Amino acid sequence: MFLAKPYGNPPIILTEHLDRVAGEGGTLVDAYPFCQSKYKKYTKKSLKDQVVRAGQYHDWGKAHPKWQEPCKADRDYHLKTGKYGNNLRNAGFRHEFDSLRQANKNSLELSEGEKIAIAAHHGKLSYKHKHRWLSDNKGIYKKEWEYFNGLVHGRYSKTSLKKLLQKRYEIAGVRSFLRFADSRVSARESGTYIPPSHHEFEINKNRYSELRPVQEAALEHAKKQEIILRAPTGSGKTWAALLWANKQINVLKNADRLIIAMPTRFTSNSLSVDVSENIDETGLYHSSAWFKYDELKKGKDQKKKDALDEELRMARYLMMPVNITTIDHLLMCLTGTREDHHHIFFSLMHSCVVIDEADFYDPFVQANIVKLLEVLRIFDIRIMIMSATVPASAREQYSIDALIDPYDEKKPINLKAKNEALRTRCNVVRHGKCTPKELLNELSIDEELQPTIIFANTVQRALQYYDWFQDRSISPDIYHSRFTEPDKKRIEEKIIKKLGKKAWEDGSAHGVVILTQIGEMSLNISAPFMISDVCPFDRLAQRAGRLSRFEGMEAGRLHTIIPIKNEAIYPAPYGEYNRKNKEWIAYDAFTQTLKKLKNGSYSAADFTKEVNSLYPMSEPFEGQAKWNQGKLDEHLKNDWLILPAAKTGEKDFETDNWRSRNIPQQQTVLTLTPEKYMSHREYQEFELKYGVSCPIYQISKGKSLKRVHDDRIIIGNDENEKIVKVSNSYSRTIGLILDEDRERPTEDQFV
Repeated sequence: MFLAKPYGNPPIILTEHLDRVAGEGGTLVDAYPFCQSKYKKYTKKSLKDQVVRAGQYHDWGKAHPKWQEPCKADRDYHLKTGKYGNNLRNAGFRHEFDSLRQANKNSLELSEGEKIAIAAHHGKLSYKHKHRWLSDNKGIYKKEWEYFNGLVHGRYSKTSLKKLLQKRYEIAGVRSFLRFADSRVSARESGTYIPPSHHEFEINKNRYSELRPVQEAALEHAKKQEIILRAPTGSGKTWAALLWANKQINVLKNADRLIIAMPTRFTSNSLSVDVSENIDETGLYHSSAWFKYDELKKGKDQKKKDALDEELRMARYLMMPVNITTIDHLLMCLTGTREDHHHIFFSLMHSCVVIDEADFYDPFVQANIVKLLEVLRIFDIRIMIMSATVPASAREQYSIDALIDPYDEKKPINLKAKNEALRTRCNVVRHGKCTPKELLNELSIDEELQPTIIFANTVQRALQYYDWFQDRSISPDIYHSRFTEPDKKRIEEKIIKKLGKKAWEDGSAHGVVILTQIGEMSLNISAPFMISDVCPFDRLAQRAGRLSRFEGMEAGRLHTIIPIKNEAIYPAPYGEYNRKNKEWIAYDAFTQTLKKLKNGSYSAADFTKEVNSLYPMSEPFEGQAKWNQGKLDEHLKNDWLILPAAKTGEKDFETDNWRSRNIPQQQTVLTLTPEKYMSHREYQEFELKYGVSCPIYQISKGKSLKRVHDDRIIIGNDENEKIVKVSNSYSRTIGLILDEDRERPTEDQFV
């Protein structure tokens, strides 16, 4: 009798474990019939047969005495103490290596996908573990390693990128389902509740009695493989995307799930709330999505907690009917630098994809998105690029002919759409170069101020607005990226309660809210009065979308201010800082907006014209954007099978030589001093709960102001010392401000 695990009472027998994994693999594949049919179409092979066979043989190597003996020793130790021993960990024996060797010795005719799935199901098919393949058990697994290495550097070394991606798809199907099935079975065997797999995209198509123009357009053009959909903020684009996806999945049979990629975690969080009102099975995944699930688990019994953990994992793997994530998550999976990238990649190839707020990205990210679109086209993925302010030149950039604008004043989908496009959305009042304090003094704002939204281009300017109100004993809400995850959630809920749709419906809307760029898309709030630093027209249109946003509100008033610093125009972040000349160079979009912005009324059609004028043509990618795009190409060509030696973490957005976006180097600053001794898991949870990601240059400034200090803690049983950055200057009211020596607000005095 061979053991499969060192725990379990009664003991977990190897043959029974193999049967369970094979059965679970078959059940999982059956839950995704579209996957089976598409896989068969592209590979001429059966996904289910391969997954079941891989499950039957994946742990054959555990029968070897070098695995069984330490396993039994660990089991005896576990039965006596309830703890887990180190005999297996220290045995120097990889059972999956021997599983392949036994398959070869027994002349099993396994497919490439089956062999690779068995080798990779514990993430050890990598150049980092090459030495294990070559030296373990006196080097008897060298032949198996040479087989895999030969596929990459021999058999498929001169294959085109398209065919390499198709081969990756073929292998990733077996690879991902075996690993997923094995983990689910192992979890059940350890006593964890794992819910049955269920996967159906269902919406209430009759929820709204009448479709809006953008929703009619989404359905009308759903048969097109790729579309760009442009519609004003507040026009119903989210419901349009769900109706479009429903047609792709349940009518046209082009996909079995929807993926919505958003620019930031904040926009992802906000959208997941809206979508989950229409579809129960909505998964959210990004680097701190665990916090949402952690909150949901409070008060639940263990079975429900286990189910939520599994839901988060399925969201990460893009296996839910609707998956809301960041664009970084999709881009990262293309690199193949982590084992779960192959699972995410395979899921992506069975989806229809919405890239929302596409114009938010700079050329660096856009170059990555263009490469993503190239990959998706190989697998006939249906794509919708969606935004309120995407310029007409995007057709050339994305190589998509169909730009659908149901509100185009020249070709509207109907009279209602034309009227909506031409109605006044806001009345702009221009102000010149001045500080926030000077503008607020000029406007004579006092305690009787009506509900107001203020947009600042930088955190420092947001604080200047905030301080003006504080000096007058008015407490506005300020929201930017330098808050901890719990406080982001708390502040969002507070702001929505003050200025959200329900507040306007019941007449309780009130207060002043100060936002940076993260408020342009992530918050469904509105006010009749707005102040905004000047920014490019596409960004200004998004901000104006929060002005008199809800039905029945009259056009609001938008006061714009030209931001200055040291009496010079300060275009940050819409420009670059020239360190040699010590001056900011504004991007052309910022400069042109300064010239063209006028006093008077603006409609959605007006903003569209200005955005098209701002970006009249698609510019070729140059410099870092082009170089970085080439590095993604290299990952696609080189890392389709064997993981590279340098491993990336779950929340990373970069590899050794590629990044999903071009942002200053960041490091986490903890807002609470951690315990001196923590497990890896405890520290990860602590960092996510009490950490704020900050640019290195701000941390350096914080150290000089004595607002940041280094601390040393011990992580894990191996007692690795870790130096962490800690700040005792965090405020739940204004966030983590490292580059200014500020007093803590009175609201925080008891925190």
